[in-house]
Amino acid sequence: MSLIKNSKGKVVSIRAASLAKMTGYGSDHRTILRAARLLKRLSRQNLVRANTEGLGKNRSYRYVLDENSELWRLVRSNPTVKAKELLAQLIKNS
Repeated sequence: MSLIKNSKGKVVSIRAASLAKMTGYGSDHRTILRAARLLKRLSRQNLVRANTEGLGKNRSYRYVLDENSELWRLVRSNPTVKAKELLAQLIKNS
C-alpha cells in the first residue's frame, strides 16, 4: 500500500524479492517464495498484473499495478481501511 500511496506516477511495478525486503521480513528464499505466492494470488484476483516481458535468465515475474486497478483505486481513496481489509480477506481466503 505504501508503494501506491507514495507513487508519483500512474504505474508501480514490484518483484517478489523487493516486496520481501520492503516489508522487513528479510531476503531469505522462504520469504521470497511467500511474497511470490501472495503476488500470484493477487494476480489471480486481477488486482495486479503479471508482466512477462523481459523474463530472461532471471525468470522472476514483475507484477504491475496501474491506475486502472481496483487495488490502486482503493488505496488512493481510503488507504487505511478498505485496502487493508481487502488484502487481509484475500490472504485469509487463499
